[in-house]
Amino acid sequence: MSSLKLCRLISDGAVLQRRKSIHIWGWDEAGMQVTIKLENDITTAMCDASGRFDAYLPARESGGPYKLVVVDDKGEKVIVENILVGLVWLCTGQSNMELPLARTKDQYPEVVASDENDRIRTFKIVEETCYTGPYEELNTGSWVSVGRDTIMNLSATGYFFGKHLQELTGQPIGLINASLGGSRIYSWMSKEMLEGYDDLLEIAGHYADSSFVEGQIKKNIENGDKWRGDLYKADKGISEKWHEDKLDISGWTDHKVPGFFKGTELDGFIGAVWFRREFDLPKELAGKQARLFMGTMVDSDIIYVNGQKVGETGYQYPPRKYDIPKGLTREKKNTIAIRLTVETGMGRFTENKELKIFNKDAAVYLDGIWKCKIGATAEEIPATDFINWKPTGLYNAMTAPCHNFPIDGVIWYQGESNVEDGYDYADFTERMVGGYRKAWKEENLPFIAVQLPNFVIDQLPRTDDWGQFRLTQNKILDMPMTGLVVTMGLGEDNDLHPVVKEPVGERLALCAAHLKYGFNGEYTGPVATSALMDNGEITVNLTHANGLTVQDAGKGLELQDFYVVDINGKRKKAKARLQDSSVVVESPFSEDKAKRLCWLSENTYHGGLITNSTGIPMSPFDLAIE
Repeated sequence: MSSLKLCRLISDGAVLQRRKSIHIWGWDEAGMQVTIKLENDITTAMCDASGRFDAYLPARESGGPYKLVVVDDKGEKVIVENILVGLVWLCTGQSNMELPLARTKDQYPEVVASDENDRIRTFKIVEETCYTGPYEELNTGSWVSVGRDTIMNLSATGYFFGKHLQELTGQPIGLINASLGGSRIYSWMSKEMLEGYDDLLEIAGHYADSSFVEGQIKKNIENGDKWRGDLYKADKGISEKWHEDKLDISGWTDHKVPGFFKGTELDGFIGAVWFRREFDLPKELAGKQARLFMGTMVDSDIIYVNGQKVGETGYQYPPRKYDIPKGLTREKKNTIAIRLTVETGMGRFTENKELKIFNKDAAVYLDGIWKCKIGATAEEIPATDFINWKPTGLYNAMTAPCHNFPIDGVIWYQGESNVEDGYDYADFTERMVGGYRKAWKEENLPFIAVQLPNFVIDQLPRTDDWGQFRLTQNKILDMPMTGLVVTMGLGEDNDLHPVVKEPVGERLALCAAHLKYGFNGEYTGPVATSALMDNGEITVNLTHANGLTVQDAGKGLELQDFYVVDINGKRKKAKARLQDSSVVVESPFSEDKAKRLCWLSENTYHGGLITNSTGIPMSPFDLAIE
């Protein structure tokens, strides 16, 4: 067996960064000399005492495909085929970076069905943590190009970023995807970046004990399995087969679907509860292949149509989108039964989601009065220890091994899990940006973040302040060669994972093209620079104001998101209008009392959004009134 091997990132289909020295590294026997050849460029390197070698080839312009050949003194050879040279970016963050195109296929059916592009390639690193220190090498990952058999698994945000960056630059694109749903910013930071955060480093120290981690994993599995198993055994709906097509439900109670359980007979309920209703279908749907959309639910579900299971989802976030096979339904008196498991007393069928069975010819909506009955009650499910979210773990296992691989920049979509954790997110961001630049040995490595979109529902009954958090995210722009993509209007107030991802990717690409590739077009929405008060009106001066207009993002055109704060902290809504290339706000306070002007300072927006020629909204702000 050959002892010569290259790092995972340098493998078939790799995209190497243009205009930067090409770093080739790997392992062989200690003291062995290896020869590296890429086209006409040749160099040699010696393996150190640990067997590692590092070699550097001259920088290249974009191009390919190329073949890389590495040979050692014993004649062992590694050949890497189909290499491109182009633009390489790290795509990192939590669930909205990780979210695959499969979750957006109904939003972008034409993309999922037809897009193939061998000049956009991705390297997906599977979630992994290490708390003892940074890995030298990745344990997972391979390069794949965009194609019908791969596209469903690609990050939606990453893919659309790559697509639009390629349209703007004409270059091959390589995307390294290191992301994990629920992860915190400090999960993606090194021990050095977290210096001074002793409590977080202490947590990382606990999880460096492999026996402790194994115990936590075992406890997670045993607790979850026991809770769900006991509930299943106690559930009368299981033993009495409440899913069956024909069932006497005369003793069941009425329940409006969709809606929160809070304020109903199920307020605070934990356990398994069943819902049923009958529905008729037109001939265009009856017996035909169809789809069932049931929105999102808290927490897990199994759904039956006419006694046959059509789908199940194990946790609250994914939209319930199930296939109805041909021959299952009929025109009259179809039944749908749902077993909903509620783990922490916060049950719901999410409002303002389409609940329907449909095909291309017809649709029948399923919202309204359902029948419900409790199958079994339970105590709250034991808390899960999310081991992979702890400080330094993801950085050590997934990010650190990439630092030897030259890139052109970082796109970062994260923050949902840090909104109310009590830490200084701006300080974390500054440390992270500086730390990544130091690790990649590039002082001005571009770093572009995505500002959180509008969102409301999962904050209840909590009071997470996404409005304030967005203002904190704004502070990234105080650092050079950074960007921040505004996404207000692209979110879904009732969904943590909005499916409209192409504008996010496009805005990231515009920002990247501006920072790195000499793009001279508009790349951002209007930016407020000052708020000047005169004669009872506040004039907001703007840059990037060409084509200033008000956009209806589903909530009308009236400007309803300006607030003035007085010297005592009292806050009042203010009327506003566009005037040439500025905004004029009518102050509800006198000139001696008006102190600050806020725009988009709440969790969501309530009226029109101010945009420019790009359609990108003006960023949230909190300005002192002069």
